[in-house]
Amino acid sequence: MPLNIAVLGTGRIGGSYLDVVRKSGHNVAVVAEPREEQVAPLKMKNPGVDFVADYKEAIKRKDVQAAILTLPHWLHHRAAIDALNAGKHVYLEKPMALNTKECDEMIAAARKNDRLLFVAHTQRYMPAVKKMKEIVDSKELGEVVMVHDVWHKVLEPDKRPKWMLDQTRGGGMGQMDGSHMIDRLLWILGSDITTVSARVGNFTHPHIPADDTAMCFLRWKHGPVATLSRIAFDIGKGYTEYGAEYYFTKGQAKFRLAYGQGANQKTGVWIARNEEWTEVPIKATDSLHDEVTDFAKAIESGSKTPPIRMEHGRQVIEVLEASEESSRTGREVVLGR
Repeated sequence: MPLNIAVLGTGRIGGSYLDVVRKSGHNVAVVAEPREEQVAPLKMKNPGVDFVADYKEAIKRKDVQAAILTLPHWLHHRAAIDALNAGKHVYLEKPMALNTKECDEMIAAARKNDRLLFVAHTQRYMPAVKKMKEIVDSKELGEVVMVHDVWHKVLEPDKRPKWMLDQTRGGGMGQMDGSHMIDRLLWILGSDITTVSARVGNFTHPHIPADDTAMCFLRWKHGPVATLSRIAFDIGKGYTEYGAEYYFTKGQAKFRLAYGQGANQKTGVWIARNEEWTEVPIKATDSLHDEVTDFAKAIESGSKTPPIRMEHGRQVIEVLEASEESSRTGREVVLGR
């Protein structure tokens, strides 16, 4: 039976969920968005959907089984707990929350109400990222020795909402981009990460009170190490690069995700053979559709565990917090103390 879903927030990609939910065979019953100018075109395209200004009005509806939250980062904690307490399963756009304390309170609310809390780390549904995990898991190139994960991009602060440029409200490139990169590494390499050392700051945009740059060094208990390199520069001051290089005991592989306006931007996966990169075929999929479908299937099956565990969402924030602590103190941070 199709689920009735509430979509809370329509900023950036939020509005696209109306089509994604339908494509997944479910219904958007209500959308919560206070900005009339934001929802006016959505109302025209979706005459059968109710629109309200306050998300609390949407989650109190008895005909709604689940809520998709695409709100600004600083609202994740309160809105997720409210939805869980209202008896709704929650699909929450990453990052999970501003800090691990908030994550713990959200996890407690999910358990108390016996509802799923799914932290939507979308990139693991992207074909190139999935293929890299397949290569790692297959052991065809041996064991992973080290990884270099990168996201170098243009910031364009004038095109971003003000909260994205305020670190106290979840702004900055750590929450925006670093959370994607940490998720990829934890998903592909494993959750037994032990230490973090980092330098984080707003070096390219010092007038903005949010981080734009980081270099992190991460260690895993079972052996691998990884660097995480991200920087957001001004237009014309760099070249966008997005992806990762994996170095194994018996080979080398990389993936790239097309991002930015550079002429050579291409999504793909490659393995190094005979001093040349050989492209690996990947199957095109709709990552958002697959993600929403997985969430809905978990609800329908009565699963107690969402496809992306809430503890994983918390660990991403834990690593992000550790990178900030390391940068402040100049010391390596040991996790799980």
